[in-house]
Amino acid sequence: LVFTIDPADARDHDDALSIRPLADGLWELGVHIADVGWYVREGSAIDAEALRRGTSIYLVDRVIPMLPEALSADLCSLRPATDRLALSLLLTVDDEGRVHDHELVRSLIHSRHRLAYEDAQGVIDGTVSIDPETDGAIRQLLRISRALRSRREARGSLDFDLPEARVVLNTRGEPTDIQRVLRLESHRLIEDFMLLANETIANAAVRAKLPFIFRIHERPDSDRLEQLAEFAGTFGYRIGRRREPTPKDLQRLLVAVRGRPEENLLSTVVLRSMKQARYSHENVGHFGLAARHYTHFTSPIRRYPDLVVHRLAARAFIDGEKIPESLRDETLPAIARLSSERERVAVEAERDSVDLKKVEFMERHLGDEFTGTISGVTSFGLFVLLDAYFVEGLVHVSTLEDDYYVYLEEQYALVGERKRRRFQLGDRLRVQVAGVDR
Repeated sequence: LVFTIDPADARDHDDALSIRPLADGLWELGVHIADVGWYVREGSAIDAEALRRGTSIYLVDRVIPMLPEALSADLCSLRPATDRLALSLLLTVDDEGRVHDHELVRSLIHSRHRLAYEDAQGVIDGTVSIDPETDGAIRQLLRISRALRSRREARGSLDFDLPEARVVLNTRGEPTDIQRVLRLESHRLIEDFMLLANETIANAAVRAKLPFIFRIHERPDSDRLEQLAEFAGTFGYRIGRRREPTPKDLQRLLVAVRGRPEENLLSTVVLRSMKQARYSHENVGHFGLAARHYTHFTSPIRRYPDLVVHRLAARAFIDGEKIPESLRDETLPAIARLSSERERVAVEAERDSVDLKKVEFMERHLGDEFTGTISGVTSFGLFVLLDAYFVEGLVHVSTLEDDYYVYLEEQYALVGERKRRRFQLGDRLRVQVAGVDR
């Protein structure tokens, strides 16, 4: 029994799950990933173009795929009721989420269901039934995913539950609503198993001393962590007492502020103290996940580094090939560098695409008043996130006419020189839409 769980409007399906009982209370957990490498051969014209693109780009109204649509949306995609080639990571796990054994195999799978996150959530909540066998599988996957999450939390993995915007378009491509995407338990379930697969493959690569591409997240700079510690101290929180803070220290802070008025403020400041995750041929670990070894293995339809990881893992762990050491010197560093650059370009394009639709949407609300929360403070003004729509706007410092405001960078605040009126990250405000500039 194999099925996919994706967004309702997903155009490609990289990953599918399966679970079945074994002896002694163990489970065989299958993480099945589209075998893109079977179709996209190394050194081919399609491979060269995929490397150049580096990633698929998901704009509000379209996808610019990394691979031709015949591959990304059809032949490679794990569509339901169709035989599909996959690389399957078969993990032997217990109810506590401990991995006892694993095997990577080439497989032919036949997905029974294409479930949306909302369908899986309905099964979890008991409001929807797919069929008895699938319902049981989802509930068992949920139990193991919660155990995996607990184990990650115990070692200090950071969970930034940061909201994202979803733009609702009409048939003419015009925005009709800007919603906050809710993070469901079904989202977390898929995330937990993808993280497990990525870590398992990375651990195996390190043990085998393979030339490889890792997903790394370096430790934040010491001065950034010092600033964070000082800022948290102003709210009465202490982190990393008399030593360099660890992921566990930052996780304790995020847990301590949960549900408190300063939660958004401190979560944002913790996030801004972090470095950007990137691809590298050198394994320095993943600070945010508190993981010693991490890679990207689970999305080869839309990320080129995952395709490279597939090729290396299949050659080493399935075919028993010796991977040439020469890859460490030129090929893998170049792929990692280009993939990181393309990822940043894609992220910026995706943000700009959403921002453009937000601007188009807010043109209809000129002159309207809204309540919101200060989401950013700079020397030139305040960014305010509205309650009614997931949209941010700028209150320029020149429009604050009651005083001369000074920017206090370490406190994320603007303070009036005479009246001492204070605008700080997390404060509530009432604002008017005074102008929209496409």
